[in-house]
Amino acid sequence: MEEQYRRANDRIHVPEELMQRTRAAVRREEKKQKIRVIRRYTALAACFCLICLGAWMFMGRDQIIVQDVEIARTDMSVGMNLGIRDSDQGSEERTFYTETYDSKEEIPDEMWELRPSRVSGQEVYIGKSDDGVWHAAFEKDGAYIYATEKNAEEKEFTGHLKEIL
Repeated sequence: MEEQYRRANDRIHVPEELMQRTRAAVRREEKKQKIRVIRRYTALAACFCLICLGAWMFMGRDQIIVQDVEIARTDMSVGMNLGIRDSDQGSEERTFYTETYDSKEEIPDEMWELRPSRVSGQEVYIGKSDDGVWHAAFEKDGAYIYATEKNAEEKEFTGHLKEIL
């Protein structure tokens, strides 16, 4: 019985045209599968790039850390007023002052003990005293800058710092 089955199968021949169509269909299907695989990897690579870009953007943004600070030295005179009204017009007026120093030691030590913030890609030490005065210390172009501002909101103070940086 098995021998008869083999002989019957051997007598079956597929026309050449059918063989060619079948081979062409197999090649088309293989190309489709390759394209699907390429699309998957392309989509995966695009997602990875978006994640990396998002992480890079997150790391580059400003990170403001405000801590309470008590400045022990009161004999400091902060000099340069950046176009904002002087404090002699009333204690409620906002004033923003900066002073540039050659040495880190000239700025109160309490400022350097704070956790650093990141403003415009630069490390800035920001603190606020009990009397509502904002303090910031940072290094820029080899000089040390100490800034203060009275009666201001955090956004205003950081905005002034961004102008300097």
